[in-house]
Amino acid sequence: MRQNNTEKELVLNYISSANKAVTISDIKTATDFQVDNRTVQRWLNSAAKQGLILITGERKARKYVSMPVKSKPTFKFLEGLPSSKQQELLSMLRTMWTYNSTALEGNTLNLGETQFILNEGLTVSGKPLKDHKEVMGHATAIDLLYDMVSSELTLSKIKLLHKAVQTDIIFDIDKPYGDFKVVPNGTYLILDDLLEGKSSVYHAYSRPFEVPKLILGLVEYIESCKPHSIDEAITMYATAHLIFGQIHPFWDGNGRIARLIANLILLRAGFAPLVIPATRRLDYINILSKYSAKYEAPSVGKPLYHLGNELKAFIDFSKECYQNTINLIENIK
Repeated sequence: MRQNNTEKELVLNYISSANKAVTISDIKTATDFQVDNRTVQRWLNSAAKQGLILITGERKARKYVSMPVKSKPTFKFLEGLPSSKQQELLSMLRTMWTYNSTALEGNTLNLGETQFILNEGLTVSGKPLKDHKEVMGHATAIDLLYDMVSSELTLSKIKLLHKAVQTDIIFDIDKPYGDFKVVPNGTYLILDDLLEGKSSVYHAYSRPFEVPKLILGLVEYIESCKPHSIDEAITMYATAHLIFGQIHPFWDGNGRIARLIANLILLRAGFAPLVIPATRRLDYINILSKYSAKYEAPSVGKPLYHLGNELKAFIDFSKECYQNTINLIENIK
């Protein structure tokens, strides 16, 4: 009879290689484990707590899927903190960042539920599976972003972020998974008109065939950013965020990716990430809408962004939001 450690290794290796969610029955068929189901479930619960796998569903419908191995980044903003405090801060930043960014897009999980899912790898009863996947996908995207801090940013890496946040794979040629849009997109802006009250204006984002060149321009901008202060870093963050949002290169997930990729500037300069709180959602949308109402989306041969009061308003807003990160770091210390 095989030893328990060997059995456990076989089970975990199978889940890692499966590349899909599997049931206990699937695992039994593939590995022919020689222990009882309860022992295997105990191993899997332990692996979930370590962030190695994600558990979805309940009871007989429970499934297990492998999670990417998380990197252990080192950042200047962690310097001076003991190892335990560094891990605590990184964990809290991941939770706060993931909760707020997904909530801005309509995710219904609250902060406590988000923390539970990320820490325990379990689902919350009564909540949509889509919301769980968005949370896990955003956390994975943060890990991918951390890997980009010390390496060159490329189009393929940006597309990897889309694969991470776009957790539902839709088999539709008009909705590419991990690739740029193929269909034009845009949004209706709700604006305040002094004479007519609320008015609706359609704003078209950059044209699909121009996206690769425009994103290359954004990459060049981000790679050129060498801020010497947090104020400079936030100014560059706001600019990169606006550029990405105006190009809107993917059919979905653009907001989450904009907030991720713009933070690369802060992280590379040694600063903690900027998190836009979900409680400021209306302010956030209104500021971006005013910029969109005044300027057309970027196109090849024209400026990627425009200086003016609208950009300044977003920079000021971003600086206000960064206070939440400062408060979190101070509380940890």
